[in-house]
Amino acid sequence: MEHPHHRVVHRVHTCQGCGASLREVTPFKVDIRQVFDVPPVAIEVTQHEREVKSCPHCRCVQQAEFPSHVTNHVQYGPRLTALVVYLHHIQLIPYKRLSDTIEALYQHSISTGTLANMVKRGREALESNMDMIEDALLDSGILHVDETSLRMDGKLAWVHVACTSKYTYLASHASRGKKATDDIGILPRYQGTMMHDAFGTYPKYTQATHALCHAHHLRELKGFIEQGHTWASRMTTFLLAAKQAVEAHHGTLSKKEAKRWERVYDRILERAQHRLEAKTPLPKKSTRFCSTPSKTKGRSAAFLT
Repeated sequence: MEHPHHRVVHRVHTCQGCGASLREVTPFKVDIRQVFDVPPVAIEVTQHEREVKSCPHCRCVQQAEFPSHVTNHVQYGPRLTALVVYLHHIQLIPYKRLSDTIEALYQHSISTGTLANMVKRGREALESNMDMIEDALLDSGILHVDETSLRMDGKLAWVHVACTSKYTYLASHASRGKKATDDIGILPRYQGTMMHDAFGTYPKYTQATHALCHAHHLRELKGFIEQGHTWASRMTTFLLAAKQAVEAHHGTLSKKEAKRWERVYDRILERAQHRLEAKTPLPKKSTRFCSTPSKTKGRSAAFLT
């Protein structure tokens, strides 16, 4: 780091050879080693004192204003509240473990009920941003969508996600399918390119164009490679190389270049299908994988253009 926060100079005072003093000798060289560490952490208490005055002329009482986040005689500040929200929602630390963590790190005890209230206040403070996030997603050219399961109150539920590189919208729902995405309300209004894993719900939104997510394909291809399918290695190499080519051209290939990559793509799939169909018994999962992109070529190769 060019400008460290602290400097500690280790001086040479005495010659180890003859014992002469070196205090006034200028060093001809300084070796530098840097240590990156976190500073000591502790809860700080800031006392806010509001003046109250009486006008000597009209006797009107005037008082200063407290900051907007100082509403009670005692409360936790915005930085600690933000940390609690982050640890609970992003790092998924339950309230009891979060209470233990804060006490271990900061030597300060906070009850689980207080932590839950802090998370609630954090959610309320962010609610005004939801419309902004929703508008940004609807205006985006490409929208990534997916869903994953979780348990809520002991029952199976689903978390639905719609995101771009800058914004993420998460919503839970008891349903996995179109009822959930209709209720959440983003996908029915989206008219750009929807990137997904070909789950049956997403293509039903015909007002949008569609592209298949190759991150999902790469995970499947890894499994096929482990099963000894050589075509899966070639397809993996192709997808990664094509991605690099698109990025090198700032996100879009020329029509001529895109057609060249599509021909390679088609050739890999054709050879893979030919070899798979010759196997007995027919490997259904890998055969289905090869046939799906060929049936939905526009969606599979959308990232090239």
